[in-house]
Amino acid sequence: MKRRYGFLGFISLIGLLGLIEKNADFYPFLAFILFFQYLFVQPDEMFVENMRKAAAWAFYANLTAATIVTICHATLRDGTLHSALAAGMGVGFGLALMIFAFATVWFDWRDRRGLVND
Repeated sequence: MKRRYGFLGFISLIGLLGLIEKNADFYPFLAFILFFQYLFVQPDEMFVENMRKAAAWAFYANLTAATIVTICHATLRDGTLHSALAAGMGVGFGLALMIFAFATVWFDWRDRRGLVND
């Protein structure tokens, strides 16, 4: 299974379900539609490295957003810890999905143009 990264595009079906049901909570999953292009890409070392770098960006964005939203929700809204954690994890997960999807496209675009990745 050499082109397995393209199968991440099927996660965007959750976003389509959100469009059908008119539930905005599922819209961040639509960012994964960008991954269908990787069904036609032969992965090399640079491609795998770009995927790892995008995953690291998404992971740290998730940690940061979840921490900030949880602290702000718990202190400013005087909410329960359970609702603060749920809000923080929801925002963090949605942000991580979008950052991962768009960072992989950004790194791939730079790689195809011959630009040096940081």
